[in-house]
Amino acid sequence: MVFIGKDEIPIEKFETALKEESAGGIVVFLGEPRSSKEDGPVVSINYTAYKEMAKKEMLKIEKEAKERFGVKNIIIAHRLGNVPLKMVSFFVGVSAPHRKECFEACAWIVDQVKLLVPIWKEIKYEGSRSS
Repeated sequence: MVFIGKDEIPIEKFETALKEESAGGIVVFLGEPRSSKEDGPVVSINYTAYKEMAKKEMLKIEKEAKERFGVKNIIIAHRLGNVPLKMVSFFVGVSAPHRKECFEACAWIVDQVKLLVPIWKEIKYEGSRSS
């Protein structure tokens, strides 16, 4: 399942949706805007996307991950719009019979989304500065 939109990501609902009798492991990655010494005082990140293409690419990634890693369920979600610090902007969840496949698939999916999906971010800093 893939989701891309302005609504908050329903973490608990997605975690529940990943559960399956034959899946002994569930791995979830949560991405959040953050401040750092390098970035300075970040207030939020505004995400934009070519939504139709982004969804299409996310579905391809989901399909390939299932084939490559043999996982049961996958949820990929990315929030659009202005997302404040410590709010979830990116969710990847995977369930599989064993933990190894869960971890490998989840890491691969995160990397593929960052590499292939047309989502852009504009960092909003304290004051009037932005990237």
